[in-house]
Amino acid sequence: MKTIYTIITLFFIFTLSSFTFAQSSSPKAEQYMQNFEYVKAIETYQNHFKTNTPNPTDIRYITYCYMKTNDTKSAESWLSKLINSEAAIAEDIIIYADLLKSEGKYSDAILQYQKLKEIEPAKSKITDENIEICRDILVWTETEPEFIVKNEKHLNSENADFGLIEFGDGFLITSDRIDKSRKSGKNDTYEWTGNPYLKLYKVNNDISGNVKTISFIPGINHDYHNGPGYFDKKTNTLYFTRTKSVKKNYKTQNPDPTAWFKEEADIYTNRLEIYTAELVDGNWQNISEFEHNNAENYSVGHPTLSLDGNTLYFVSDMPGGYGETDIYYSEKQSTGEWSDPQNLGSIINTTGKELFPSFDTNGKLYFSSNGHLGMGGLDLFESTGSKNNWTSPGNLKYPINSPKDDFAVIFTEPEIMGYFASNRYGGVGSDDIYSFVYSPPPPPPLPTELTLVVATYEEFDDGSLKPLPGINVHYHYKNSEDLIAIPQITPAVYHTQLNCNETYMVHGTNPDFFALAQEITTTCETMNDTVFIDLIFERIVIDKPIVIENIYYDYNKWNIRHDAAIELDKIVTLLTDNPQIIIELGSHTDSRGTKIYNENLSQRRAESAVQYIISKGISKDRITAKGYGEYELVNNCSDGVQCTEPEHQMNRRTEFKVTGFSEKQPVINSASK
Repeated sequence: MKTIYTIITLFFIFTLSSFTFAQSSSPKAEQYMQNFEYVKAIETYQNHFKTNTPNPTDIRYITYCYMKTNDTKSAESWLSKLINSEAAIAEDIIIYADLLKSEGKYSDAILQYQKLKEIEPAKSKITDENIEICRDILVWTETEPEFIVKNEKHLNSENADFGLIEFGDGFLITSDRIDKSRKSGKNDTYEWTGNPYLKLYKVNNDISGNVKTISFIPGINHDYHNGPGYFDKKTNTLYFTRTKSVKKNYKTQNPDPTAWFKEEADIYTNRLEIYTAELVDGNWQNISEFEHNNAENYSVGHPTLSLDGNTLYFVSDMPGGYGETDIYYSEKQSTGEWSDPQNLGSIINTTGKELFPSFDTNGKLYFSSNGHLGMGGLDLFESTGSKNNWTSPGNLKYPINSPKDDFAVIFTEPEIMGYFASNRYGGVGSDDIYSFVYSPPPPPPLPTELTLVVATYEEFDDGSLKPLPGINVHYHYKNSEDLIAIPQITPAVYHTQLNCNETYMVHGTNPDFFALAQEITTTCETMNDTVFIDLIFERIVIDKPIVIENIYYDYNKWNIRHDAAIELDKIVTLLTDNPQIIIELGSHTDSRGTKIYNENLSQRRAESAVQYIISKGISKDRITAKGYGEYELVNNCSDGVQCTEPEHQMNRRTEFKVTGFSEKQPVINSASK
């Protein structure tokens, strides 16, 4: 981003101190760099290197110049000559990794961040965060985007164009385009970029909303840079940015021997200020300075208003901030004056740059930052809140963000469409205006069939599970008895295809285990095209008692209660699904009453349960009744012990156990298990 660093960067010195062991081999080129004449510095270095081999300091200096003119491709190329040499330091690796990000080389950047982590363990937190965001970005760029981004070529020139402001039926735009109609001062060339100074232009649209002309605005543009800002339609007032050339003596203090540069000279820099101008009968009048301008000491710029017009948000590098540039706000007082600036806080502001605040008509804040983790350079972020209370910023992601600088966004329709500026590759000029519109890709078609995955397990007495291969797994439509085998793809895992919107019964059988059946209904209303079920089998063990849960009887009675019938129906299903087994149904009583009475009562209860099961179609040859009376209590409620009714009821239970097979079957008795 060539010109943007005057109006965006709100100028600061880039950690400037010198190496004690090396000097640039071209003092003239270094002097140009110190004076911010980066284009001349690059040209001088290039001529110098035709006959001289660059030393490490030369490489850092020309890399820095290319970075300042936003030629990151050349900066990366030059720094790569140093990065694998013994002269490379941690700061070189950090800058090189960031340059790789700005070129979209995220996999290569990850390798450099990992290298930095090895040599600088203290930086592991920030390197891990950068590695993670690089991996996220690789996913973003491989996912079909939800926005269509288009270069608005009719708005752009071969130079910088950015900072679109809604104005009447068209826009205002900030540009350093070459335009013979613009009225310029005696020196209209900005040495940093070699281009004209930035000025405000009006974009005039025709009746269809298409760009008709882009014209220089007389009466508002001043010497040096002008723009960007915000137009308040309610008061016909333009809030905009101007720069002022200020002489400043920079003195290096506490030099850092690992930092890149030293700048110590009487130099001029451009400080930003906020101005307002009122539109009266088509003319700009009452051009006034913002009362908190302080160009001798710091910059303020990039103004925008809250929806109610009572809070002015802007950017500044004033002392006391969190980073290089922060976003601040001032509130309008009853007198019409603006309150002292307040910082938005550390949720929004970082140690880097936060720039170009703007709001959509829903009051959501948008801004650019290189301090929050992003794709490279400046990324666009969003947050909700007001003043110094904000939610954690969200990255607008690809394709609105790119490896390059993306900034100065406006939404003409919240969440749906708008414009932003970027210096991404493929543009018309150094910074271009891009439009974006929400256009999510159509959802993929819903599946027409589903994959059924059946996993089979054996459950042991301690509750543990083990994959169980060799089960015969079948399915059939609910209203059909025709079984269809499900093939075993890998041990204990079975796959088949099922139709949508059908009900199936899935069966699992093996002569050594109780058979299982499970009903499933398939739907195809989501993108989930796989159904998973687990069949958990219990091994058949001769004479091992199995409690039938919730089979209880009322005191001194043997008739089948409704809740008991529900559980006995499960035994009917068990016997139906396992036609080879023969079982004994055992009934138990509590200790109240005589032992002989309880033996008779339990026998009647067991016979009552067996008769119920036989009534459901089970052969009487497959089931016998056995009454155990009070001889096998499950608690201490024996004769003479005071117990509650629930405690006594626990002993009034029914169990079953497999006693044999109608055909010869493998037998594992309870003693051997």
